Amino acid sequence: MEFIITHENADFDAVAAALAAHKLNPEAVPVLPERLNQNVARFVTLYQNGLPFIQQRDARAGSARKLIVVDTQRPIQLRGLPPDTPTHMIDHHPLARELQPHQTFMSEPVGATTTLLVEQIREQCIPLTPLEATLLALGIYEDTGSLVYGTTTPRDLRAATWLLEQQASLDTIRRFLFPPLNDTQQVLFDSLLKAAESRSIEGYLIVTSAVSAERYITEISSVAHRLRDTLDPAALFVVVAMPGSIQLVCRSTIDALDVGEIARLFGGGGHHRAAAATIHDYTLSETVALVWEKVEKHIQPTTRIANLMSYGVHTINAGQRINDIIRQLRRIGHEGFPVVESGQVVGLLTRRDMDRAVEHGLGNLTARDIMTAGTVTLRPDDSVLTFEQRLVESGWGQIPVVSDSGSLIGIVTRTDLINHWAKTHPPAYPQDKIVSGSQIESVLGRAIATLINAIAAHAQETGVSLYLVGGIVRDLLLYRRNLDIDFVAESDAIHLAEQLQSRLGGRISCFRPFGTARWKLDEQVGAALQLDARLLPDHIDFATARNEFYEHPTALPTVYNSSIKLDLQRRDFTINAMAVQLSPAVASGRVLDYYSGLHDLQARQIRVLHSLSFVDDPTRILRAVRFQQRLDFTIEPRTAELIAGALPMLGRITGERIRNELTLLLREDRPENGLLALQERGALAAVHSAFVLSGDIGASFRRARAVQTWPWPVSNLDMAALYWHIIAAGIPAAKLPALLERLLFGRAVANSLLEAARLAQQADELAQPDQRPSQIVAFLRPASDLACLAAWLLTEENLVRQRICRYNTEWRFVQPGINGHHLQKMGLKPGPCYSLILNRLREARLDGETPTDADEQRLLHRLIEDNNCHDRA
Repeated sequence: MEFIITHENADFDAVAAALAAHKLNPEAVPVLPERLNQNVARFVTLYQNGLPFIQQRDARAGSARKLIVVDTQRPIQLRGLPPDTPTHMIDHHPLARELQPHQTFMSEPVGATTTLLVEQIREQCIPLTPLEATLLALGIYEDTGSLVYGTTTPRDLRAATWLLEQQASLDTIRRFLFPPLNDTQQVLFDSLLKAAESRSIEGYLIVTSAVSAERYITEISSVAHRLRDTLDPAALFVVVAMPGSIQLVCRSTIDALDVGEIARLFGGGGHHRAAAATIHDYTLSETVALVWEKVEKHIQPTTRIANLMSYGVHTINAGQRINDIIRQLRRIGHEGFPVVESGQVVGLLTRRDMDRAVEHGLGNLTARDIMTAGTVTLRPDDSVLTFEQRLVESGWGQIPVVSDSGSLIGIVTRTDLINHWAKTHPPAYPQDKIVSGSQIESVLGRAIATLINAIAAHAQETGVSLYLVGGIVRDLLLYRRNLDIDFVAESDAIHLAEQLQSRLGGRISCFRPFGTARWKLDEQVGAALQLDARLLPDHIDFATARNEFYEHPTALPTVYNSSIKLDLQRRDFTINAMAVQLSPAVASGRVLDYYSGLHDLQARQIRVLHSLSFVDDPTRILRAVRFQQRLDFTIEPRTAELIAGALPMLGRITGERIRNELTLLLREDRPENGLLALQERGALAAVHSAFVLSGDIGASFRRARAVQTWPWPVSNLDMAALYWHIIAAGIPAAKLPALLERLLFGRAVANSLLEAARLAQQADELAQPDQRPSQIVAFLRPASDLACLAAWLLTEENLVRQRICRYNTEWRFVQPGINGHHLQKMGLKPGPCYSLILNRLREARLDGETPTDADEQRLLHRLIEDNNCHDRA
């Protein structure tokens, strides 16, 4: 025989889970404990004929083959049960004890144990009667606070919905979960209400109420429930002294305080939001004192304003005129700005109020005239609950944050609160993503991980909030190696870099207008960290957290100091707008993802941060395609629409910025894919009408990468530069100069690209079988090495390839035995004759006309005669 058991003082979740386990295992008998909660006992008494339970005293457990335990890890004891009976426990709380060899355990994080079993009943299409559906629903509704406790999950809601579809009765559920108080309970409620004592602990309102009763009172939990609804505390502890014992009933509405843990300290039990204990060892006053002590010890600190706020805030002087400031404030983009006077906050000026003033022709008014007046502020140590109260009381969407001395140090907004709630109440999402030290080491190697740890440790020692940002964060999450390491500090990043340089060595270069520093690493840094410097990156970049606005589309940004959140907001794409916090140590490894970059990484898509991003900086169009090709992601539809709309802006941006961005694309593993994608989207044509790729550009690029040994010595070949020559070779020679001018190539590089186009488009001249070596040299001499390489790659003619190869390995180095010094010694006057003679002698050597020095001497004398070079120096 198999038995299903649960805990003493069984609630609806315990009894409902036992019923569900019986539906899944019909041969197992569900056993009711001797003590049930009163509302459960009433339900079972009324409906026992329709339910399969037996009483604990009737269970004959001596022959039990298996035991199923639900909703607890400390079940009732069945008389005669063999101690090694195979036991399977099912609970929605994590395992809190060591399993014995004969025990197994199953748990998942849902609001009620019944939910786990109802899911299986639904999957197996097991039919339920309306009574059974109602009891199962009671189990879910009671343990989830009617589906409003923070521990409620979407799975609980889906299970409850399905049970309603199976004709569970909501009227019955309401009747047994919220019964009216009887006369005795009402008297107790009134006494508890008068005796209630409240304290604010870690920003939460905690209430205790303790009274004595002359006789035993049942269902104190119902009274506690009503008291909680009346007082609305974060947590409530009801203590009632009755003959023989003290009853403690605990309720919580917050994740920060596990009242089940408090009850267990008194020998009781329960779960995170509801628990109880029977106390024999303390007096009423001792129990209350211990409750306060335990709460102080076990409550988790609430989130403080310091955790949400943005440091560094743009303020408006109360006397400034709206017309003088509105343009800049619109560019910054915040919804509201603190107004200050004599260093104190005197109000808030919203963008909406400014816009309305200008629309009505009142732009000459001052900020003081139209601001919302008031001194509504918060301090960094204030709680989120205080923030919520300030928002409601003031109606402001942004609250200035001041120090203890009253100095303005930052701002916290309604959006910060929304993001906080999204993170602390994720219905179907995991906890904060963490990038561990071992993950950094596995991706970047031990040497770089050691370097990052040293930088983080220094920031922690000096109290600097420090973050890894940008592409390295994205690639760490994708497990891709990236040595382009960027840090952002919420303080003076230049000072931080200088401290590191003083401590570990290397060289620092900085750009103070942008608050950035580059730390050049060297052998001294490696020695200080006991590392091989060759395993370290060339440099590391540091930046002060900053925000930016654009004076006009395509302009370089104007920057100002800001917070990490706003620093990330200015970046190009969500997947590049994440950070890994390294300091302070308590938050080390936490991924900051304000803009759903993790979601887009999982969805493998490129998404822009805001709708004007490509207008602000059109090079992001080129960057989007580069990342798309590198990561094998897609560009999400709205971002693709924004790209199409911003294409004309590419015509307004400087050629150097476009060229640099395209060169980065050409350094990718398969740049032809990105170039063709840009051409398909119309981006290349938007740069210049002549920017049209040849049809075989992909094959040409692949052929270049496939070359393992070049036909003539090539040192330090820059593949991106070679790709530019292949691109140029496919553009008509008449149109190419205008494109090169648009992209602002330097003169030397532009000439090389023009030569590549000439060689590729006039290659037939090298294919003439009767061409002499001197003619080939004259044709190829103006071309650079890269132009020759491009022409060699692009031609299909073996003869042309052979001649380009022979030029670069032999003919270009051929010189006559006679040079200018010989001519001068012969007494010839320097002048045009020199070049005529020497060029002709070189041609003769190339073409085999003067195989010996004597032949060359005879030709020299003939040239002197033929060119009238008889004048002596």
